[in-house]
Amino acid sequence: MAIQSVTGPTFPFPPASNHHRPTPSTTATPLRSKPTTSTDPDFSDHLPSSSTSIKTHKTQKKWWFPDTKEKEREAKERKEEINRKIASQKAISVILRREATKAVIEKKKGISSKRLLPRTVLEALHERIKALRWESALKVFELMREQLWYRPNSGIYIKLIVMLGKCKQPQKAYELFQTMVDEGCIIDHEACTALMSAYSRSCQFDEAFSLLEHMKNSTNCRPDVYTYSILIKSCLQVFAFDKVHMLLSDMVSQGIPPNTVTYNTLIDAYGKSGKYVDSISSLYFLFE
Repeated sequence: MAIQSVTGPTFPFPPASNHHRPTPSTTATPLRSKPTTSTDPDFSDHLPSSSTSIKTHKTQKKWWFPDTKEKEREAKERKEEINRKIASQKAISVILRREATKAVIEKKKGISSKRLLPRTVLEALHERIKALRWESALKVFELMREQLWYRPNSGIYIKLIVMLGKCKQPQKAYELFQTMVDEGCIIDHEACTALMSAYSRSCQFDEAFSLLEHMKNSTNCRPDVYTYSILIKSCLQVFAFDKVHMLLSDMVSQGIPPNTVTYNTLIDAYGKSGKYVDSISSLYFLFE
């Protein structure tokens, strides 16, 4: 079968035609962005200057490290402020306690003077004993003796007698000692030593040595090394070396060995007086 020739065009579709093809005079040119530079006036109007930009950059990255001395000064100021607050609180507390106790003592003759709390009275008493305010301490002690809960206590009496000895009030110490005996407290070597110390601190050595002899003849208040050490120290303070030698001999005869306090007291007193030979002889006598 013969193939019939095609007289038409090779492609079955007609070529595409653009009916809106622009003419050369109206052809659009592509838009190109204009590079903006720092010299462009429009650009410089909207951006900050170079100097401002640099300052901002430095401010953002700058860190402040305080100096060591500055840290120490601030720490010291904080510590001082804390100490001032603590001291202020303590001072206020002490003032309140003192005012309360003062009000209590002034109302001593009132109806409720015998119904005070034990803790309130004891705190006021110990505060005055510690401060060596012997007159006020004795007033508080008399107030305590009037309370319904009061019972005689040897420890409180001994503390008061020691305080009176430090305040050079041997007569008051003796009166308090007699009150202690009258109330039925146990009189031991500690109470007698406190009274003897009050005598010796005021250079009343006759009363002190008389009490020492009484203690030596007693069964329940015999002197110990602390009794002799206190009396030796008082004698050394007034350079009564003859009495010191007598006390050392008495210690040896009583079979009471000296302790560190005795040795230190002797060395210190003889050294201050320049009697080094006497110091060596006394120590040699004790070591025999």
